[in-house]
Amino acid sequence: MRARLAAAPFNSPDHLFEVKWDGIRAILARDRSGLRLLDRSGGDLLRAVPELRDAKIPEGAVLDGELIVCDARGRPSYDLLAGRLGPRAAKRGRGPFFVAFDLLYADHRPLLARPLEERRSRLRALDIRDRSVPVPDHLDADGEPFFDAVEEYGLEGMVAKKRRSPYVPGARTSDWLECHVTPRADVVVGGLVLDEARGARWVMCGWTTPSGLAYAGDAYVPPFLGRWLDEATRDFTAETSPFATPMAMRPGSRWLRPVLVAIVDHAGGEEMTLEDARFRALRLDGDASTTVFETPIEQASSPAMGPIERPRLVVLQSLPFGKRPSG
Repeated sequence: MRARLAAAPFNSPDHLFEVKWDGIRAILARDRSGLRLLDRSGGDLLRAVPELRDAKIPEGAVLDGELIVCDARGRPSYDLLAGRLGPRAAKRGRGPFFVAFDLLYADHRPLLARPLEERRSRLRALDIRDRSVPVPDHLDADGEPFFDAVEEYGLEGMVAKKRRSPYVPGARTSDWLECHVTPRADVVVGGLVLDEARGARWVMCGWTTPSGLAYAGDAYVPPFLGRWLDEATRDFTAETSPFATPMAMRPGSRWLRPVLVAIVDHAGGEEMTLEDARFRALRLDGDASTTVFETPIEQASSPAMGPIERPRLVVLQSLPFGKRPSG
């Protein structure tokens, strides 16, 4: 189950608010045959993170969550995780951790039709005493101050989930809404603009549409990633443009088969065009067919109701470890 994009943070008594984790979405399950850790495509992640092979969860449990690696302050970092899972694995950062935020099966019995707040209560009741499988806290109702606390601590964003929502596998639904601190998107990599001295300088980004791959603009590639991205994409070179509309062949251009997904930060944009986009990483679990342009959902906001310090405490209690933010 995946979230839609919210236009802005909001308060709502009908929602729970959680940290948005900067990692890889995964399922952790144990049955009679043992433990499994699977990505969204069903790929085995335990081979890449053998440290989690002994994770202590009950037999018959299926957990939805995120595979993360943290920096020294306890903040999840996709860059550190990608460094561990890439071809030149480097064990930098703290972890890995599987952050468990939903319970889909317990005692081999499905809970998908049960409301989220019941599933979360039963997840807490499992009393998982394994530091590698933290169960994060959440905040009721006060999304705006929670988002401020998330931003203060330098995290990716927050997710708002309707308390009564069932779990619908494979769905992208407005029952869950995500808010990014910095606007961020997954895009299809349609090509690169190369510089002889530093490798990739620009990523030509695209959205998947019924009519084909729509051009979304260029994303700047930081110099320290240019040579790496050039080499990492060479096996995907194509002779012709993958974009649905004609595009001029610029000096240094290399077309790519539209199968790779990139994470880019950006400054917004209108009519499916990204402004001031910046390449962050290739998404290890990316699926180009689901990489679509999203119109943010407007959500009415209620007055905040809880104690002023509670959002910061929930953020800190959600992290596997870390220090208080300054200020």
